[in-house]
Amino acid sequence: MLMATDTIQSLRHSLVSHAVYQAMNTPGRVVSFMEHHVWAVWDFMSLLKGLQARLTCVSVPWIPPADTESARLVNSIVLGEESDEDGEGGHCSHFDLYLRAMRQAGADTGPIDRFVSSMRAGQPWEVALARAPVPECVRRFVTLSLSLATGGDLPELAAAFTIGREDLIPRVFPELLRELAARHPGRFDRLVHYLNRHVELDGDQHGPAAGKLLASLCDAPESEEAAMSTAEACLRARLELWDGILAAF
Repeated sequence: MLMATDTIQSLRHSLVSHAVYQAMNTPGRVVSFMEHHVWAVWDFMSLLKGLQARLTCVSVPWIPPADTESARLVNSIVLGEESDEDGEGGHCSHFDLYLRAMRQAGADTGPIDRFVSSMRAGQPWEVALARAPVPECVRRFVTLSLSLATGGDLPELAAAFTIGREDLIPRVFPELLRELAARHPGRFDRLVHYLNRHVELDGDQHGPAAGKLLASLCDAPESEEAAMSTAEACLRARLELWDGILAAF
């Protein structure tokens, strides 16, 4: 695993100790958080699929991947993130898990649903996002992620995924949500399941796999420097998103 810079360690500390977590102490604030955060759940998958497209073969005719170890690592992450156990006897992506949690909580999924439908109909993501009714902090966050997923250098993309997105949920947060769910039965159960599953997979499987993948891709000082710079930019964008959510409360 690469050694994080002092700046990255400082930014990560600011994120895991951010006031937004303790401030989510009412149903309305949790709903507001979800309506912002769902965009980060969606573009996380875009970063992951960007890695898969670069490290494996997802087109026909199939060509064997040049780096089978990296292909194995990224495919193992995709398996869990795109088709995980849904807690109801079936399987679905973590994005779909989150949408189910939003609907149970009474959050508005209309903007993200229309955004996805626009892209499914062939509209470029830049156009669909420009037309989406989202706060500016969300727009900037998604734009950075999608720019990396669609055009960034491979070490930078891996850094955005590994350092900028994985393992940034403090351990206290699921417990706070469980307490809130207990006070409001039947409203936040699916959100608690999503978070528990996300934390479990990140800590036990996806986090170590992503770290190993990033280290293998940063095989020169130049690529490591670029990766760390990108990770810092992604963490700052996440911090701006968290600040924006807190301000919305």
